[in-house]
Amino acid sequence: MVDVHKLAQIGIAKRYQTDEVIFDEGDAGEEMFILLTGRVGVYRHSVDGHEVQLAELTPGSFFGEMSLLEKQPRNATVKALDETIVVTLNQNNFEEVIAQQPQLAFRIMQGMSHRIRLQNEQLATLMQKDSEEPPETENDVCVSADKDLPMESKQSPVVEKSENTEMLSSEKDDYYLFDKEITCPVCNNTFSVKMVRSSRLRLNAVESDLRQRFANFEPLWYMVWICPNCSFANFNYEFKQLSDEQKKFVLSNSKDRKQKYTTSFSHPRKLGEVLNAYFLVLDQLMAQTQPDSGRIAKVWLRLSWLYQDADDNENYLIASQNALEFFCKMYYQDGKTRNPDEEQRLALVLGELYFRLQQYKEAGEFFRRAIVHRGGNATINRQAEDRIQELKDIIQAVHTPTK
Repeated sequence: MVDVHKLAQIGIAKRYQTDEVIFDEGDAGEEMFILLTGRVGVYRHSVDGHEVQLAELTPGSFFGEMSLLEKQPRNATVKALDETIVVTLNQNNFEEVIAQQPQLAFRIMQGMSHRIRLQNEQLATLMQKDSEEPPETENDVCVSADKDLPMESKQSPVVEKSENTEMLSSEKDDYYLFDKEITCPVCNNTFSVKMVRSSRLRLNAVESDLRQRFANFEPLWYMVWICPNCSFANFNYEFKQLSDEQKKFVLSNSKDRKQKYTTSFSHPRKLGEVLNAYFLVLDQLMAQTQPDSGRIAKVWLRLSWLYQDADDNENYLIASQNALEFFCKMYYQDGKTRNPDEEQRLALVLGELYFRLQQYKEAGEFFRRAIVHRGGNATINRQAEDRIQELKDIIQAVHTPTK
């Protein structure tokens, strides 16, 4: 049995308030945490950008040990679900702890063994799926991604083009937000951002394209943070994730972006300001030497939802088309290994984008890919199966002669 009280004497105690992030996925880290009081949630962001809870930890649990042992970036986000106290162990005191309490080393080994077993199971599932499906190329499906949209609709939308840019955020939003000081990873400027109180969110529904709908609150309006000093902008959960090359690029183009984009928000926020923030993120992503298709796709997908809420159907379709294009590039070209859940989610989103653009043949193909009977996500399986049935009904209606 690990003696938590002795650990507290060796390590450093830290306190976190409810909804406070302990560390973000992608952060550098050289310490592990042992939970003394409260609860923490462990999250990862899926390929479509949604936060997925992997686990909820209670007192006596530990986390962050992989970064301590391997000096690798954090592979998940951890945030406090209650007022929480943890003990942190770093390289300097870890050996002392292991010498006094070898049980902790055994528990860490058990945790690592469990992760390896899960990874092997995921790999086996992917290998089985690959053996069941014939190899396909990008031209098999995505070549026709924009064939049904008029040429004038294939341009990028602009903020001024929407008729509802003066639409305001809800007066009730403050209940779901709190202010936090953060440091810009580019210029080291400290500024205040709006953080979402996750503990107050109540999920109403998950739509067919995996969009999450919350009661009385829309997190999309607060997902992008902008440094007012250098104009660096990014999603809140990826804000600190950029390379040295990207930092140099942001600094070298800061003046031009400040002239083109607004770097502040009014209170309450205006839709035009929120759209401006998303386009600033796009500007920076698209200008990279090797643009990240997945990140670009997630921005366009969220822009489509914002235009949908504003009843701007023209820009909704344009943003959907752009999201489809970059998700296709991500699906076929990024070369990254995805686990079965990520493959399912990505296939489902591609199917939904084809569906909303009325490209039903391609939609059906990706809905079929989203169905994984062995080890798959049951919810995604059901959504994909329901969509396939809807497609059958649509095709039947088209081919049924009217009397």
